[in-house]
Amino acid sequence: MSVLSSRIPLAGGRARAANQANEPPRPRSWQAAVFLAPFGVLFLFLWAVPVVRGFYLSLTDVNVAEGTGGFVGLANYADLFGDGDFRAALGHTVLFVVLNVPVLVAAGLILALVLNRDLSGRNLLRAAFVGPYLLPGAAVALIWTLVLDPVDGSLNSVLEAVGLPAQQWLTEPGQAMGAVVLLTLWWRVGFPLLILLAALQDIPKQLYEAARIDGASRWQQFRYVTLPGIAPVLGLVVLLRLIDSFKVFEQVYLLTQGGPSGSTRVVLQMLYETGFRDFRTGYAAAIGWLLALIILVVTIVHQVVSRRSVKS
Repeated sequence: MSVLSSRIPLAGGRARAANQANEPPRPRSWQAAVFLAPFGVLFLFLWAVPVVRGFYLSLTDVNVAEGTGGFVGLANYADLFGDGDFRAALGHTVLFVVLNVPVLVAAGLILALVLNRDLSGRNLLRAAFVGPYLLPGAAVALIWTLVLDPVDGSLNSVLEAVGLPAQQWLTEPGQAMGAVVLLTLWWRVGFPLLILLAALQDIPKQLYEAARIDGASRWQQFRYVTLPGIAPVLGLVVLLRLIDSFKVFEQVYLLTQGGPSGSTRVVLQMLYETGFRDFRTGYAAAIGWLLALIILVVTIVHQVVSRRSVKS
C-alpha cells in the first residue's frame, strides 16, 4: 500500500504537468502595456494632441502675428464655402487628381508588366524607374525646372529636333498643370511599380500554364489571370495615390509657385500661405480640416466601390 500510495501523487503530478503544457499561455497584459507605452506616448504628443489642437484652432479666428482672435464656431467653414480662392484651389487640386492618378497607376502597371518579364538588364531598368522616387522634392523641382525651361530646356530641344514647336511649359496657364503631372509621373511612378511588380510575382505560374494549355491569348491571360490576381493590390495603389494626390503641394510650390495666374495653386498651397504668410492660423486650420474631410469621404467611397466590385 505504501508503494502504491507513493506512486499515486506522482502520477497525478505528471497529469497536471501534461495538462498545463497543453494549456495556451496566459496573456500578460502588463507586459504588452510596457512595450506599447513608448509608442502610446509618442502617438499622444506627436499626433493626437496636435490633431485636437488643430481642430480647436479651426473654430477660432486666431491671428498669431497680431496676437488676436477668439472662438467663432463654424464661421471659418461657412466662409470657406463662399471663398472664391478656396473653390479655385480645390478645383485645381481635383484637376490634378483626375489627371495624375490614372496616368500614374496605368504607367506603374505597364512598367511592372514589362519588368516582370525575363529581360536582359531588367534590374538596371527597375533601379532607373524606382530611383527618382527616392529623391527629395527640392531636387526634383530643380531638375525639372532645367528640363522645362522655355529657352534652354532639354524637353523643348527634343521637340525642336523632331520638328515640333517649343512650348511655354511653366508660363502658359493651359500647360502648367500638365507639366506638374509630367514631373509627378517621373518622380512617383516607382511606388506603384514596386508594389504591382511584387503582386505580379506572387501569382502562381501554374495559372498561366493552364491558361496557355486552354488556348488563352495574352489579353485573355491578362484579363482572367493577371487582373484578378493583383486586384486587391491594385485597389490599394489607387487609394494611396488618391490620398497622395489630394495632398499635392511640394512639386507645385517649387516648380510654379501656383502660377501662372494661379492656374496651379492647390489647397495645401493656400493653407501654407494663409497660415505662414498671412498668419490667419484659425482659417488655415479650417482649410486643413476640410481637406482631410474630403480625403476621408473619397476614401470611404473608394472602399465601398471596391467591396461591391469584389462581391460582383
